Amino acid sequence: MAKNGFRIMDSDIHVDEPPDLWEKYIEPKFRDRAPAVKDREAGFGMVGWHFDGKPFPAFIDRPERQRAARFRREKAKVRNAQLGRNMADLDGADPHSMLRGMDVEGVDIAIVFRTQCSHLVAIDGLDPELSAAVCRAYNNWLGDFCKTDAKRLKPAAVLPLQDVSQAVKEARRAVREWGAVSLVLNSNPANGRPWYDRYWDPLWAEATDLNVAATFHGIHTAYQEGHLGQRYLANYPLARAAGQPVELMLAMGSMVLGGVLARYPQLRAGFFEGHCSWIPWWTWCMDEHWEKFGDDELYPLKMKPSEYFRRQCYASADADEFLVKNAIEVVGNDNFVFSTDWPHDDAYHPKAVETFLGIEGVSTESKKKILWDNCARLYGL
Repeated sequence: MAKNGFRIMDSDIHVDEPPDLWEKYIEPKFRDRAPAVKDREAGFGMVGWHFDGKPFPAFIDRPERQRAARFRREKAKVRNAQLGRNMADLDGADPHSMLRGMDVEGVDIAIVFRTQCSHLVAIDGLDPELSAAVCRAYNNWLGDFCKTDAKRLKPAAVLPLQDVSQAVKEARRAVREWGAVSLVLNSNPANGRPWYDRYWDPLWAEATDLNVAATFHGIHTAYQEGHLGQRYLANYPLARAAGQPVELMLAMGSMVLGGVLARYPQLRAGFFEGHCSWIPWWTWCMDEHWEKFGDDELYPLKMKPSEYFRRQCYASADADEFLVKNAIEVVGNDNFVFSTDWPHDDAYHPKAVETFLGIEGVSTESKKKILWDNCARLYGL
């Protein structure tokens, strides 16, 4: 399949976890503590889950979050009408629906990401064994989901980040048993540890040995200390801008300025659902601050931070992100990938690929790389 002559790989398509996922897939030992749906319409276009005594989406029991959810739903109705989109047709729990959506867009291969699972296990202090059981159940369900068409659907595994040894174990299992091509990490710190903390080194070593990408994907807030979205719960646009793009910037800064990519030169890192137009400024900023203030003893970088970005990092462009042309002018066209974000209500489906191809000032060569070549390199496909 090719759209307008382009092969297309979706770097970050999404499932919607079905209400009975953990009831069916979690081990009996953990069933009475598993995530469960309590509200079919909690907000933000998501069903309402409860887990570990907390409602999800995070803090949705607070009036300001409920108000924000109402405004999002109302604006989604307007977008749906503009795009000619019937959300009832977009069943993220059904692989056949996903494949039909891919056919509409012209997508050949999609890397399949979670929606709720990373939110559910983003709890500081969560029992590591329970977190691991939740992730195992989800990854097993996702493996079955992707088996529907293993040539076109590639799983991205969720990890229990409350304990690095559990994360390493699940990464190894998901890659070897299910063929996962990505390890999904939230961009904000887990249990208060920045991603350059040496505590995480076993995970980076395992990802390198498995030849699998580490992909950071923001969530707009979480029950985790210091998550930027918590500052702005009454202002959803600001909470999302902080909790996704800005947290992604900080995750990339941790991986680069914290020396992770220097220590693991074969590690490939992706930064998703937080735009990419900030890359020129952020790489310049990292270079500037490293030159003036860098601790060469604690974080012995051998290259400029921007060079580590070019060697090992990838960022996803939104379908309508016309500023990608400016980013390409500064950093080149080898480090950007494309995502439809199907089936979420803020995505551009069924016109995501069409919208991206319509961006002026992006060359055919750059579109080819962003739509396929770079993504294939990131995921080792």
